[in-house]
Amino acid sequence: MQLETRDEINFQTMVNQENVKNAKSSTTTLAGKTKRAALGEIGNKVNTLRGIEPVDRTSLLQKDPKKIVVPKQAVKPQEKPTEKVPVQVVKPLLKAAAPSVNHAVLQLPKKEIESFSSDLLAIEDIDEDDKENPCLVSMYSNEIYEYLRKVESMYPVNKGYLSGQEVTPKMRSVLIDWLVEVHQQFHLLQETLYLTVAIIDRFLQSFRTIDRKRLQLVGVTAMFIASKYEEMYAPDIKDFVYITDNAYSKVEILQMEIVIVQTLDCCFGRPLPLHFLRRYSKAGKAVQVHHTMAKYFLEQSLVHYEMCHYPPSLLAAAAIYLAFLIIGNDDEDKQKLVWTNTLVHYSSYSKDDVLPVVRETATMILNAEKSKYQAVRKKYAQSKFMKISMRPELRSPTMIAISTVNKPTV
Repeated sequence: MQLETRDEINFQTMVNQENVKNAKSSTTTLAGKTKRAALGEIGNKVNTLRGIEPVDRTSLLQKDPKKIVVPKQAVKPQEKPTEKVPVQVVKPLLKAAAPSVNHAVLQLPKKEIESFSSDLLAIEDIDEDDKENPCLVSMYSNEIYEYLRKVESMYPVNKGYLSGQEVTPKMRSVLIDWLVEVHQQFHLLQETLYLTVAIIDRFLQSFRTIDRKRLQLVGVTAMFIASKYEEMYAPDIKDFVYITDNAYSKVEILQMEIVIVQTLDCCFGRPLPLHFLRRYSKAGKAVQVHHTMAKYFLEQSLVHYEMCHYPPSLLAAAAIYLAFLIIGNDDEDKQKLVWTNTLVHYSSYSKDDVLPVVRETATMILNAEKSKYQAVRKKYAQSKFMKISMRPELRSPTMIAISTVNKPTV
């Protein structure tokens, strides 16, 4: 029993000694802050790798004694006057040269624009308010319209192109007048009607063997092609067969479509007068009455054969010019300001270029009441078109005076 108790006492003392050692080791870890040391090592490694470690500056000074000598020599009072002299010489040169260079680079373009817009020609930037709208691409709008003017010269319609053909100008006018009514019945876009007439004129100019029996087929097929080109939901070919009172079959329309597409070489991108009219209305600050009346003039010019050879941009310029002239410009002094320098700039047409077409348009509108082709006039007599064809300005003394200028007296 005594031996067992002694062994138990010895065992307990050994356990107690081991517990004491473990307690000491744990206290040393807390007292020695091994965790903080480990974190400190990690931080030191990062700092030494990236050069952010707070290094002892005295050690650096001892390693690189030359770095101490160079700044001391730069701060010596003997070298100050030598350094100040070139600085004094350079400073006035920089002050004199810097503003002149900045003015030449930054200020001169602004001065040129201001003098070009207000002093010389009074041209306004009509795209200034559209710069924040990316959909309007205002920074490219001028280049786009320059390209459209080039394209319209690539696909001209010659004057008197129907001479020598079986199709006569009267037959063409009857066809276009009927297509205006078809266009209304189908509720198509405005661009579809203009493109239809453009396709007809270009096709009849190139394909000169069309007889009067197939002329209506050409017109219906041209509108069918224009609808597929412009409309989001084009009418079905059955609708065009129905509108002709079954005079032509579906197969005949499809065959004529192939002939027209091949003759025009799939080129239907000739600009329309409506494209240019929107631009000119913006440049001339037109209100709704001016723009609607100009559209009435353009659609009347579609029907008349003697107007089809003019470029679309010139027709649009003449239409908006006449609308500005007869609405709100009764005074002679105001008439001089109709075609402003801004319109000259954005249309690329001078007043002398536009006036001959303006006179022909005025004559055409004065004779509209007596004309056989009343589809456009009835269309614009509706309230949704502001009854523009019934306005008294269309029979005003200004219109009569414009139409009789340069006419021979009997």
